[in-house]
Amino acid sequence: MKKQIIVLSLILSLGFIGCKKFLTELPQDTASPETFFQRKDQLTSALMSVYSPLGSTDESTYSRFFPLEADAATDEFSSRSASGVAASAYNASSSYQNFTRCWNNLYLGIERANFLLEKLETSTAPEVDKNQVKGEALFLRAYYHFLLVSFWGDVPLKLTTTKRASDVNRARNPAKEVYDQIIKDMTTAEGLVKNASEWGVTVTGRVSKTAVEGILSRVCLHAAGRLRDDSYLPAAVSWGKKVVASNQHTLNPDYKQIFINHSQDINDNKECLWEVEFMRDATGIYTEYERFGSTYGPQNNNEKIGFMQGIYYATGTLYSSYADGDLRRDWTIANYLYVNTDASKGKAYTSPAVIWRRPMGKWRREYQNAAAIGIKNFGPTNFPLLRYADVLLTLAEADNELNGPTAENIEYVNQVRRRAYGVAFVGRNINNFVITGGGAGYALTSLVTISGGGATKDAKAVVSAVTAGRITAITLIDGGAGYTSAPTITISGGTGALVTANVSNLGDCELVPSNYAAKDVFRNFLMKERSRELAGESHHKLDLFRWGNFLSTMQAMVPIINTNFSTVVVAYRNATAKDTSFPIPIQEMSLNSLMIQTDGWN
Repeated sequence: MKKQIIVLSLILSLGFIGCKKFLTELPQDTASPETFFQRKDQLTSALMSVYSPLGSTDESTYSRFFPLEADAATDEFSSRSASGVAASAYNASSSYQNFTRCWNNLYLGIERANFLLEKLETSTAPEVDKNQVKGEALFLRAYYHFLLVSFWGDVPLKLTTTKRASDVNRARNPAKEVYDQIIKDMTTAEGLVKNASEWGVTVTGRVSKTAVEGILSRVCLHAAGRLRDDSYLPAAVSWGKKVVASNQHTLNPDYKQIFINHSQDINDNKECLWEVEFMRDATGIYTEYERFGSTYGPQNNNEKIGFMQGIYYATGTLYSSYADGDLRRDWTIANYLYVNTDASKGKAYTSPAVIWRRPMGKWRREYQNAAAIGIKNFGPTNFPLLRYADVLLTLAEADNELNGPTAENIEYVNQVRRRAYGVAFVGRNINNFVITGGGAGYALTSLVTISGGGATKDAKAVVSAVTAGRITAITLIDGGAGYTSAPTITISGGTGALVTANVSNLGDCELVPSNYAAKDVFRNFLMKERSRELAGESHHKLDLFRWGNFLSTMQAMVPIINTNFSTVVVAYRNATAKDTSFPIPIQEMSLNSLMIQTDGWN
């Protein structure tokens, strides 16, 4: 955890860090925990070890696995190669290392939470400090169980520490029991933890009351979907409304700034209620590091401006789901590639006509500080676990399932869309260009100048495609701000090009209630809107699971992928019904006599 006290050596002395299988290994107490859990700083140190598996350095949780591999190969994005064994290729087995490591780390977090909760019972620390720590530990225990039930289905509930050899044999609890315990733990935690305002706006890694409420809304919506039980929906609505009513959170007016803040190590709990914080100290030593930041984005081999593997590409399906003027599109999906030579730091911009094989691009290493950029594979970029936009969309979806479209739940979505189109931040801007004459004598280096139109900030664009001296594409880099009319477009280096700009209207983003009067119509819109807003943030595959349309989505994508990105179509063809759950790791199967393998994975 960043900006928090981490005394891992003290927790190591308790003997439970380093255990890889908390369903199958006993703790080995080598210190005296009775004398350790007595002061606030000691409790905080122990609590930090409960948070730690969220960003495990073996990359099996949010450092890399959850944001990328576990969520990839859907209609949102895929790996640019399907040649290896991976969760995203739907060809991994129960012996696959990332399944094993992920399972172990989640139960590691649960065991640490249980250990701390048990020691709190005899701690002499002030009651107010114990209650705060108890609330966070209960919440984290529940959150780890939520990840387990989300990816594995029925899983063992573990509410006490491993104390004897027989404890390692635990059967899978039905998913409903797991969800109900998660909700119980989180509900208790909500009454114990601090308000976000008490933490202060720069604290995003510690759990707040509204963070618990927002995650509870998500858990209840997932339980309703995965269990096919609408009785969870009223709670999903109620918890979401508590977050809204708190008035402690707002949307950042600039969508891209959310992710630039992550790269620049700027915390803002107004939008980001809860994040995984990755730590790099002043000497450059990483206590916890992320790998998604050097994996996800435009490929770049120039380490001077931030090495990037560029492994994950958005689908053209995701790209096409954004309307012109939606500012999220060209930030979620990068509209350029790096010119990867040591002598150049330039970008080659992609023609708007090319909608496939564009890299995902929410987090961009060029915004990191120089010291962080210089580390080839590791970084300190935070990962968002809960954003206010997600709270609003979750609330709208749950309320629609209960009540159908209403002015209230449509307004929740319109808040997200107004930000997406820059209504408050940039006002009217340029949506796109229409080329009515390509002219002659132009090159990719021809300079595009945009002037007039009453702009408070001029738009920027580049020539991105030229055929025999004729301009065939112009890519918008920055739509500008404050336009009152269409600007003038002039292009140097040739003659005769005729280009006009389309300027947005402030109401372009608004959903008209009469167009969404039916529950299923609004539901289908919300499914797409969640992708447009949250793509690449470890939500979509779990959304497909709870909506029950994972397999139909994958089957529909096969001909689309085969036509546009055939080298990865094998992953889509591999997907079957069993892939809505991960397999129980083979190691767990061999050591736990009561464990039964997930259907389809035998």
